[in-house]
Amino acid sequence: MVKVVLILLGILVGTGVPAQVKIDLRKCREMALESSKKMAVADKQVVKAGYDKKAYRANFFPKLSAMGTYAYMQKDYSFKIDGGNLPTFVPGGNGTLVPNYLLDGNGKVVMGADGRPVFAQYAYMPDIALAVGLENAYTVGGILEMPVYMGGKIRHAYRMSAIGTEMAELNLHYNRAEVIAEADGVFWQYVRLQELELSAQKYKEVVAELVKNLTDARQVGMASRNDLLKAQVKLNEAELLLQKTQNGKQLAAMNLCRVIGLDLNTALQAEDSLSGMITPGILENGITVTQRPEYSILDKEIELKQKQVELTRSDFLPQLGVSVSYGYTDGISMNGESEGLASFMALASLKVPVFHWSEGRNKIKAMKAEQEMSELKKEDASQMMLLEATKARFGVEDAAMRVKLTAHSLTQAQENLTESKNRYEVGMETLTGYMEAQAQWQKAWSDWIDAKTELRLSETGYLKATGRL
Repeated sequence: MVKVVLILLGILVGTGVPAQVKIDLRKCREMALESSKKMAVADKQVVKAGYDKKAYRANFFPKLSAMGTYAYMQKDYSFKIDGGNLPTFVPGGNGTLVPNYLLDGNGKVVMGADGRPVFAQYAYMPDIALAVGLENAYTVGGILEMPVYMGGKIRHAYRMSAIGTEMAELNLHYNRAEVIAEADGVFWQYVRLQELELSAQKYKEVVAELVKNLTDARQVGMASRNDLLKAQVKLNEAELLLQKTQNGKQLAAMNLCRVIGLDLNTALQAEDSLSGMITPGILENGITVTQRPEYSILDKEIELKQKQVELTRSDFLPQLGVSVSYGYTDGISMNGESEGLASFMALASLKVPVFHWSEGRNKIKAMKAEQEMSELKKEDASQMMLLEATKARFGVEDAAMRVKLTAHSLTQAQENLTESKNRYEVGMETLTGYMEAQAQWQKAWSDWIDAKTELRLSETGYLKATGRL
């Protein structure tokens, strides 16, 4: 019997409901950042930008490459150099070689029938047959290349890659603020519904107590059936309100699980509660937007455009590069014989643009126009961000005032409910008035919870708008 109980307990433990996960705002933010696909993509962008920067940095250094070629031609290339009589030369009086012309009796050069001088002697060269083969010909070696001056192209390209890295890091901060803002929103929404569930439960208990009292009074003839029916209608409404609140809480919990990377059916318990006070120090600093990553990204965009202007200008400046190579070639045959050859070669290349029909000047002006557009875009966006931050600050102040007013209304509604209940019990208050006091009390409680939620969300919005989230 004991074994059966242990087996049943093991089955229940293995298939039971997962343990409830307790979570607060700090933990919610951490889990959201760890599970966010936005953060993963932004982090990969930072890694990619870092590699791009290293790749552009390599252009400052010499590049060493190995080379190799192989050629195979089935047939040799054959050709013939025609021979014939060749003129001769003899030493002259000044020690140089002079043509060995045939002279007549007067010492004049004899001219042939074709009008050309006739030589006293000729050397005969036979025809020469040549055959060049490329059977298994190859070349191997290495090349060392070094840019000396590229008009600043390498330097500006490297600086642009560095700016790209900085922009990727700023984008990471921007996405971090976005993820935290989303996490705060779904967390406080869950806490809101958690507290609304409590208020709906308390409201149902108050109405249920009234229905019970009316039922007991109806049995002894102290209450009418009409009053009991009115109270039961209110109880039905309270039950429906509670069910809607519970369903909303479940949906909010699933949405929170989605954001923080848990299974959607994970049971949650929020440890934080809605406070009615403004977080200390949140409004002490003045309204500024220079800390926002969006603002810094706009600055980097302007700097990037400046470098693009310089990069465009470099295309139309002199460019100088040097290279050295060393190689070994073999396999090229001449009349069936071949001999390998090792050689060293140095090469310098200079390119100086002279006239391009104003292409360079027009391209530079076009890039400067893009830079000016970026500056105008930053100016407009800065004003919009300042308006957004100011609106967010007013939102915090308005939410704090609403919390204060709704808290006062709740106190008044509670006093009104107590007094209405006391008057009803002694017959000085109608049932309708008493139930209306209950509904006002429940609504005041819900409004107070909504106001506290709005305060928390407005604080997150203000921190994000001022770049402090």
